[in-house]
Amino acid sequence: MKALQPFFIPALWIGVVAMLGLGGCGTPPRKAVGLMDTPQHHTRIGHKFIEKGQWKAAGESFDLAIGLGKAHGPAYAGKAIVVAHGATARGLGADQREALFEQAGDLVEQALDNAETPEEKRAAHVAGIRVQRMTKVERKWLAEAEEHYEDAVDLDKRRLDPDPHFYMARAYRDAFEVRKAEDSYRKVLGMNSSKTGMANAELALVQKVIRAEPGSRHGRVIAFAPTISRADIAALFIEELRLERLYRRGNAKRSDTGFKPPAQAGKFEADKVVRAAEVTDIGNHPLRADILAVIRLRVAGLQPDARHRFHPDKPLRRAQFAMMVQDILIKVTGEEGLATKFVGQTSPFPDVRGNHFSFNAIQTVTSRGWMEPLDKFNGNFGPEKPVHGADALLAIRLLNNQLRRYVQ
Repeated sequence: MKALQPFFIPALWIGVVAMLGLGGCGTPPRKAVGLMDTPQHHTRIGHKFIEKGQWKAAGESFDLAIGLGKAHGPAYAGKAIVVAHGATARGLGADQREALFEQAGDLVEQALDNAETPEEKRAAHVAGIRVQRMTKVERKWLAEAEEHYEDAVDLDKRRLDPDPHFYMARAYRDAFEVRKAEDSYRKVLGMNSSKTGMANAELALVQKVIRAEPGSRHGRVIAFAPTISRADIAALFIEELRLERLYRRGNAKRSDTGFKPPAQAGKFEADKVVRAAEVTDIGNHPLRADILAVIRLRVAGLQPDARHRFHPDKPLRRAQFAMMVQDILIKVTGEEGLATKFVGQTSPFPDVRGNHFSFNAIQTVTSRGWMEPLDKFNGNFGPEKPVHGADALLAIRLLNNQLRRYVQ
């Protein structure tokens, strides 16, 4: 195993990386203290910490296992996952990430070399899938993950282990191989295992993305993001919905909202808009062009604030998104009565009162099936919860399908 050179990384990972030397080459093993101080026990605890997202504690547990000098393969496999996750931390330089990626790969090899049973070797290959997915060092990362997957499945003679299929499904999902991800999740569901709940939830997201059929690069990037920003939704409206084209060809000119289609408004010059609106926080933003476009098109909820700031990286909330979708619907169709259609009605959502500013918009999008309650059991819409990328993409696709008949 290659030793890591010391370097600075965020505080969360200082403890993890500092522990990397434990149990390494040339380090004398420590003596066990008590009957439970075993590699097997510490490895089990380490995986429980991973499940809870307590990565530093997980790394310490695996180091305690390795430090006993018993060459326990599963401990190296667990540590590989922790180190790979550390490589995804913000604030790391390219050299630092590469060092951690290499360390994670070495640990997977040690896990395979020290595996004593088919089950331990299979667990090492599953760790290999997870490491490749998290690191994505080279273009061939997916192919290498598939090699680990095939080896893990071959070692599962009774076909009872859901882990290879589950983690390969996530790898396929990240690579936007959505059909393969769907197939892998279904294999997990067919096993009636502890991964069933998570696989079912993640499969639902994959199926939403398949229905949404994102066509832009940005749409694919944020498809599985649990939170999207104001800049993200601006890009989706411009690139996925082709909002400028809709407004140009649609019936927006019938509305007295003050909007002028691009054909009437004249040639748009981005720099002039920036100076006129004094938007101060998008100068170097990679989605600046999309942001400027939605500002020009006056999409409700996507305008600069009183201090001329757009807040491009602020998370988008579900109530805000519903308001934006309703605004676009009204401007394209010219049906301004939609803005008050549900006013005065009793709210069907326990967490949205009938006099809430977004109530009408929420009713507009849910009655058309473009958005759903976040908690179907209790009926809560979740107005202040973040918008998931898959939900935004699907809503935009459904909105676009309905607006086609209004476009000349």
